[in-house]
Amino acid sequence: MFSRTLAKQLSTCSSHRMLTEVIFPFLRQILLPQAMHIFHAPSHPYQAKSIFTVGQPLSVAQYPETFWLWAAQFDCADNLIPLATNTCNWDYQQDIPSEAYLITLDNHSDKRTYLLFEGVCEQRVSQLLATGGLECLPLIAARWQCIRAETDAAQEFKLRDSREAKYRDELTQREIFIDNMKLVHQLALTLSNPSNLDELHRASVEAVRDKLGFDRVALFLLDIKKRCFSGTYGTDEQGRTISEHHTQFDLHQLEPRYIEAIADGNSTLVIIDDAPLYTAGEVIGQGWNGMLLLRDGEEVFGWIAMDNYFRRQPIGDYQRQMLGSFASLLAQIYIRKRQEQNMRMLHASMVELSRCLTVSEVCKTAVAFAIKRMGIDRMAVFLTDEQCGYLQGTWGTDIQGNIVDEGYFRSSAIDNEIVLLAKQAPNEVVFKESVPIYHDSQIVGFGWTAMTMLTDNDKPLAFISADNLIRRSPLTSQLREVIRMFASNLTEVLMRAKAQQAINELNENLEREIYNRTRELQKANEKLDLLAKMDPLTRLGNRRMLTHLLEQTCEQYAAKPVDYGVILLDIDHFGLFNNYYGHLEGDIALMRIGKVLSQHTQSAGEQFCRIGGEEFVLLLTRHNAQQVAALAETIRCAVEQENIPHHTSPVSSCLTVSIGYSVARFTPSEIQFERMYAEADKALYQAKHQGRNTVVGAELTPTTPDSFEHLSS
Repeated sequence: MFSRTLAKQLSTCSSHRMLTEVIFPFLRQILLPQAMHIFHAPSHPYQAKSIFTVGQPLSVAQYPETFWLWAAQFDCADNLIPLATNTCNWDYQQDIPSEAYLITLDNHSDKRTYLLFEGVCEQRVSQLLATGGLECLPLIAARWQCIRAETDAAQEFKLRDSREAKYRDELTQREIFIDNMKLVHQLALTLSNPSNLDELHRASVEAVRDKLGFDRVALFLLDIKKRCFSGTYGTDEQGRTISEHHTQFDLHQLEPRYIEAIADGNSTLVIIDDAPLYTAGEVIGQGWNGMLLLRDGEEVFGWIAMDNYFRRQPIGDYQRQMLGSFASLLAQIYIRKRQEQNMRMLHASMVELSRCLTVSEVCKTAVAFAIKRMGIDRMAVFLTDEQCGYLQGTWGTDIQGNIVDEGYFRSSAIDNEIVLLAKQAPNEVVFKESVPIYHDSQIVGFGWTAMTMLTDNDKPLAFISADNLIRRSPLTSQLREVIRMFASNLTEVLMRAKAQQAINELNENLEREIYNRTRELQKANEKLDLLAKMDPLTRLGNRRMLTHLLEQTCEQYAAKPVDYGVILLDIDHFGLFNNYYGHLEGDIALMRIGKVLSQHTQSAGEQFCRIGGEEFVLLLTRHNAQQVAALAETIRCAVEQENIPHHTSPVSSCLTVSIGYSVARFTPSEIQFERMYAEADKALYQAKHQGRNTVVGAELTPTTPDSFEHLSS
């Protein structure tokens, strides 16, 4: 009864602690030990560990290493093992005052567990063993192992659930990433055809902010030569798009990590967490701040700056990958668009300048083009001699931005600092920042001044001068490149001969393009013409093809009459076939018969043409009556052998055809196709009258050209 009570108590224990709270009082009552100790054996990389104790047992740290090897030989079924029988050379009685006994609770390789009784009376143990009073020990060990197994299983289930949850989260994130990548490619398509670069700048900022879901976004362009960067469009504190064209910053104002990323040649995205967030140079909060670099090869030409000012959401790994893909696509679009815009500008300037007949007209047109099309405040063109001894004015701009004749202006070029810089770098744009701006040798403001010296075979030809007196806009690397390209065009036009050569090359390219387009159009028309002559279902010819073949036949030259034949074919009881099998099966049957018919034409000029729902015609050249009759019979047999089921046909269990043909001799120019077709039609009618699935022919008799003789086969 006592064992049943214990068993019931053991079965209700769900943890090792609860189990010890049941067994320790019970074992203490029957064995009367001075101390009891449950502990784990050492298992790499873990040391021996005490779990539960009663009294003050010896610490497991004092057990000799040999004890563990000796204890490992016992199993859970071995009951109490006297420590006195140990073979590990441990004189335990120096540490334990009385007799001690060991029992193995769990022999799991990673969690081998023992229960040690200290200070137990040897006679009492012998008495209990003799009377069966210790039969509960295996039950206790079994319950201990069961709880360990249940705990391990619960942990395994928890670990499995954790892995599954992580996997599901990963799948969800991947799905979001895939959707975001689709969105990136859609945005790339949307951004791929802006009208100009400025529109691309604005659209890029709004795409990253509004479509990709980032809080504040701005696009900056880098001018590595000036060691600065300029703004295009950004986002204000209300999340609205604002123009930042007026802003320009020194490169050293950037965070060192950003500067390192620009220089390393391969970084795409740099995120700085817990960074101060700025607006107009003032701190407005804290969050992450990011730089998405745009590269042309390894060279950085700009970046998208962004932060999490509004929602303060962290940036995830998939968002980083998405931004990397977007940066790559946007950089490609930007580079292509910049090249296209430069080429359009180059072409437009060349067209306008090439219309000019005199040097004065060229200079006036150049100034007008630069102000209206290139966004330059003021420009002037100065002529010079080969020694650069003077600057002779032509056309320029006054302080209000009006185009004026400056032919009156003449100045020495020797003591002018910007002119000296231009002479040192021919055909390049040199500039000075924050310097006095002159007009007619008088200071009229401060800003940047740029100049380019145009050369003809390394000899000075003219100077272009520009400044930002009116709008104070910064001199960007893009604008310098535009000025340089424009200067190259102006040089060409001023040299006349090279300008004419450039125009001729442009015309040749245009003519080549027109020729290629014409050939492509001709091929497309030929393809369309062929498609128009084909029956879309059977891939045989149609009535147009029949007319075309007849016209080709009439155009052939032959001094003597030629044998011609017309084969007219009709599918027997095809209406019943459609009614029984349906039009889809009817179409399939027509395609199969069309394939059979196409296999019985021999030359390029021979082609079956579908002229009705189930009616086909073939025009033959240089075929006598015997050949036409044999071909017609071959076709009839081939269709029958195709064995297309037709259970409603009164003629046969499969689809069959009735064929009528006619043969005659004509010169190609005098062929009477209508008469031959009419006679073939009569022969076809006779074939149907004779029971179908047969061939009937008609031959024009040589003695009576206007009459036919009916034949049958």
